[in-house]
Amino acid sequence: MAERSNLEVLKARCKVICNTCYVDDDAAKDVLVSENIEPADAYNATTDSKITKCAIIIVKGWVETSRSENGISASINSETLKKSLLYWCQHSGLDASELLSDELTTIEDGSYYW
Repeated sequence: MAERSNLEVLKARCKVICNTCYVDDDAAKDVLVSENIEPADAYNATTDSKITKCAIIIVKGWVETSRSENGISASINSETLKKSLLYWCQHSGLDASELLSDELTTIEDGSYYW
């Protein structure tokens, strides 16, 4: 398997977290650079949690809830997206309370999901 760049891994991670999140290169590069990750460098597992953090930042800002193209519609289930964001925080050892708003990390009784 050919080496993938940090940019390629980030874009794939965004799609894994939210299957309708197709981030453009410029936005993805900006987020990577803000986390001191060179987009063109070969992906290295040591930066995995930082790339996941970048993907969460992008997906959190994703505002599209539904879309229709050529007769095919896609929509985002917000509860499923919340669970996916929380899962990826936990999977990558990231503190969800630092990355996600209270709205995304708490449930009705005030307890935390993660």
